[in-house]
Amino acid sequence: MPQIKIFLLVCLGTMLIGCQKETKSLYKTSVLQDGFPEILKPLEKDLPFELLSQTHLESNNDSIDIYFGSLKQGNQKGNWIALASNKKIKQFSTVDLEQNPENEKENDIDLEFNNATNRISLRIKEFDTIINSITYSWINKTTLTDSLTVITIDKPLAKGKTFPFIKFTDRNGNEINLENFKDQTIVINWWAVWCTPCRKEIPGLNKLVNKYSDKNVKFVSITDDSVDRVSNFLKEHEFLYDITFISENDRVLFGNSYPKHIVIDSNKTITFYKEGGNEFFWEELDRHLTVLQAN
Repeated sequence: MPQIKIFLLVCLGTMLIGCQKETKSLYKTSVLQDGFPEILKPLEKDLPFELLSQTHLESNNDSIDIYFGSLKQGNQKGNWIALASNKKIKQFSTVDLEQNPENEKENDIDLEFNNATNRISLRIKEFDTIINSITYSWINKTTLTDSLTVITIDKPLAKGKTFPFIKFTDRNGNEINLENFKDQTIVINWWAVWCTPCRKEIPGLNKLVNKYSDKNVKFVSITDDSVDRVSNFLKEHEFLYDITFISENDRVLFGNSYPKHIVIDSNKTITFYKEGGNEFFWEELDRHLTVLQAN
């Protein structure tokens, strides 16, 4: 009997180690080289910064190439990422990497192409500036994968569409139904505690809440962060939106980029959709609400 127990324990240990190795293998590491890929040469003269280094990310996809690198503008350094489809550049953008070991999802990146009908996503776990290397994994919706996955986007949140039914909960776990806000304009902010642009725009968003407090407008924030993380954040930062949380399944609707802003009229029709934000974004949202209120 003791021998059988030892045998079973060894087998179990081997299985667990195998699982750990399989999970770790989803991350790849690539070292950056000086210069930039020839495919970006036509863009060079129009860029307001200098491309310093680059690497080609392993994707297991024959038709799509993803390049990542570093850049310099004046005394400031940053990063860039580019997507090429069939050897033609379809997307090029700068990347703001936030290093926060508590939440690696802050470096999830979405790249949309083909007139925003397709999307690929990846997670940058670490960018080591000492050895100039990147550790990354591909994302299929919310799951880490070994290969790049192209997602077809049906744009459920596009302007003019009806906002889909989704379950939200408040900080106490109580379910919230947007149907309860009948005949109201609803302003939604998709955000996360770790998202720097999200934090920067909160003071401006609070101004909107105060301005429209008597104008039948409901302001709702939605996050996939944990209740504890958000609660700790709110101890030191005021956020006047109604704070709500979304399930892992429903968060696919919003994707992996933050923040996003959506305005829904009393008929649940989306009248405004905007990705990204900064401390001045609230002014654009204010202009839209002013027009909406006048009609």
